[in-house]
This record gives sequence, C-alpha cells and structure tokens, in this order.
Amino acid sequence: MKEKTFQILHFKEMNTLYEYINVSVCTQNPNLHIYKFSDFTQDSLKVMKPHSKDFHQVSFITGFGDSQLNINQSKVQKVNAVLYFISPQHIYSWVRDPKIEGFILNFKQSLLPFKPAEFQERFRYFNLDELNAIPISQDQIERVIELFNDLYKEYNEPRTAFSQEILQHYLLALLYKCLNLFDSRTEEMYKSQTNDGVFYRFQNLINNYYLTKRSVKEYSELLHITPNHLSETIKKSTGQNALHFINERLLLEAKNLLVYSIDDIKGIAYMLNFASPSHFGKFFKKHTGQTPLQYRGQYTSKK
Repeated sequence: MKEKTFQILHFKEMNTLYEYINVSVCTQNPNLHIYKFSDFTQDSLKVMKPHSKDFHQVSFITGFGDSQLNINQSKVQKVNAVLYFISPQHIYSWVRDPKIEGFILNFKQSLLPFKPAEFQERFRYFNLDELNAIPISQDQIERVIELFNDLYKEYNEPRTAFSQEILQHYLLALLYKCLNLFDSRTEEMYKSQTNDGVFYRFQNLINNYYLTKRSVKEYSELLHITPNHLSETIKKSTGQNALHFINERLLLEAKNLLVYSIDDIKGIAYMLNFASPSHFGKFFKKHTGQTPLQYRGQYTSKK
C-alpha cells in the first residue's frame, strides 16, 4: 500500500487565500493588503486548516468576543489587545470567534527595501524561534490602533503617483513600532536562560513545528540544550513533562478539526501528519479516552 504523502494547504497569493476562506475582500495590490475582521461574514470559514502562504501577516486583535486567547498554550483572559506575526515559514491555523475585532495586514517582503536575510534579522518577531504573539498594554493600545487605522485609510484612498511610497512608509512605521513592543516584551523573558524563558521559547517552537516534530530531542536541538535539561526545566516551570505540551498542541489541532471542519477522520489523520488513521485513533484515544469519531459525535449531535 502506497504511503499517504503529508501535505498542507499553501497559498501563493492573497486573493487565493481570501477566496478559500470566503471573506468578502479582494486586493488589486499583490504586495500589500489590509482589512478588518468585520469583513468576515456568517458564511466565512470558522476554522482554518494548517496552511502556509508566500507572504507575511500581522494580525492585530482588539476584541476576542466570548473566546479565550491562547498564547503559548497559556490561557490569557482580560487582554486588551494582541499582535500576531506570521511568516511564510509558519504553518498556521485558527478557529475564528464571530465576535473577533481588529485588523489583518498581509504584505510581501519584496515591497520593503531590505534583502530577505536583513529583513529577518531586523524584524525578529517573524522568526520561528521567537515569540510570535505579544499582548499590548493599555497605555500602548491607542497608538497601535492609530497606526493600523492610518495604513487602512491610506490603502483605501484613490491611487496617486506616490501611493506605493506612502503605503511603504506607513508599513515601515507600523513594523518598527511592533519591534519596539516586541523588544520590550522579550527583554523581560529572554534576558537570561531562566526557566520561564526556556518554557516560552519551547512553547513557541511547538506552535510552529507541531506537525513535523514530535519528540523532546528535536525541540532540545532547536533550543541548543540537552533533552534532559529541557525536560527538567519544563518540569520545574509547570509541573508537567515536556512531552505533555507537544501532545497537547497536537490534540488541540485535532479537536478543532474534528469539531469545526467537515473533513473525514482519515483526512484529518493525514493532515496532522500521522502515518495512518489507526495511528491517529490510538494517539487520540490514549490522551482523551475517546475515539476521534466518538469525540466528533458528541458535538455534531448538538448541531
């Protein structure tokens, strides 16, 4: 029997992504687009499968509705606002609360006056091994909203001879403001190899690699520490072993797909990079006490 090839959705262009998620926006500029969560409709997707794209994204969430925000697996409530940074290297997925508010900014790195390596080094919040989601404090939120609003208004102005240059200016101002916020946030966490610093980096790496890396050893190599050191550090910080968090991230994705998507169990198993549906079923039942079909059934019966 031929082994199923692991593949994820990939979008080269912004409009192709918009069409897939059924959101009522379209951009005439292939390098830059900004829109609002309010542009999603009742018919837009509520869950997005793991995917990648050929452009960068900055999501600024200012209202979460009734949902809880998960940053690095830790539930954060009563957050004023959060910035998410997604690069073409990310494998990304989401479940959308219809009441969510804020902006989505998509752009291609080629729009900016940096070589790819220089851009990656400068705007570190897009790197896979850095913190890709940062909460915004109350004293900063108005300034960040202002920057997104300025770019949004300029984008929707009639095009002029210098529109591209003006949009680039607003984009750079926003990215540098994000860099200030990122540096402030990470300085307190990463200034030394404290237990919490290692834990946050470990969690961020899991969010970015959970489909392809399933062992403590693989993550310890990314963190440049030994597996024993990683395990002991996570245990001290959380009381749980490191493998617990790897499995939890995979289970979270599986549960979201079972509840919100229409894909069959076989499709979900291969989407999550399991060798076979039976491997997926054994993993899921071991950690939840239910088969994937039983778990899905308790939700579909309520619809």
